[in-house]
Amino acid sequence: MMKHFLSKLIEGEADRSVHRRFIKFSKGEFPNGGPVLRVKATKKKTLAINGSFEYEDLVGYYTARNSPDGTYNVGGNIYTQPRVELNWIQKELEDLALDGGWEKGKRDLRKLFVRPMNIELTPEEITQIYDKLAPTCYLLLTITPEKGKEWNFKSADKIPPLKKTFGKADPYAECKPDKRAKCKDAELCQKTGICITERTRFFGVKTGYLEDFAELWELFIPDFPELHRSFNELLIINQYTISNMILPENKDSLSSQELREKVKKEGFIERVVYIDNKLHSKKVDFTV
Repeated sequence: MMKHFLSKLIEGEADRSVHRRFIKFSKGEFPNGGPVLRVKATKKKTLAINGSFEYEDLVGYYTARNSPDGTYNVGGNIYTQPRVELNWIQKELEDLALDGGWEKGKRDLRKLFVRPMNIELTPEEITQIYDKLAPTCYLLLTITPEKGKEWNFKSADKIPPLKKTFGKADPYAECKPDKRAKCKDAELCQKTGICITERTRFFGVKTGYLEDFAELWELFIPDFPELHRSFNELLIINQYTISNMILPENKDSLSSQELREKVKKEGFIERVVYIDNKLHSKKVDFTV
């Protein structure tokens, strides 16, 4: 089963793929640093899932694992993550028949490689893409069934700029009063420092019937096994604090870019979970 970078982080298994996610962070508090997810359940045991950048891979994987058998059109783009070369993942690309069609990214993404997608695949084949490429690529895909609206996964097809990824520093204070008065998430925004509405627009999917939500828990909040799995609305927020920078021993021989890439970060992630407006949170220390 695919292990998301956050699961590796909270389980103390931070590897090179997790480290790459934190190169962009300096010392400080980043309440908007981690991804955000909103899940709404219906009485018919279906889910509406929306979220931010860096959760699109896990929700796409969840979609592929649970979609009915059949053929699905897979669109969007696959981007290599920063500092990942195509030859590093050549074997995986060959196994997935995705070793052709790669281009250089444009403008602010020119240092990355991108592969536009327009291909018909089965759920099992889509699952394999997430399994093999999630540690090294951004999978900004759409998954469209031949018929019906269920399990229709739609993600933005371009990596957002950092400013848009993290949101505003104080979205509640910066929100216009008339807009704030109409916003049903204004109280949450004030409590968390996160504009839930803005942060959960990057992707969305509406599922079909699900017998239970056990896999949802296993994938997204394995560190909260004690919580009751019956809910109307589930909100997951990940907030980072970087308290210390660990410099490599050979720091004097490194260029500024090499040093930035090799510095390790110490801190903690605060995992904030709201279930029907009831708050649960845990802090987990990490070195990455």
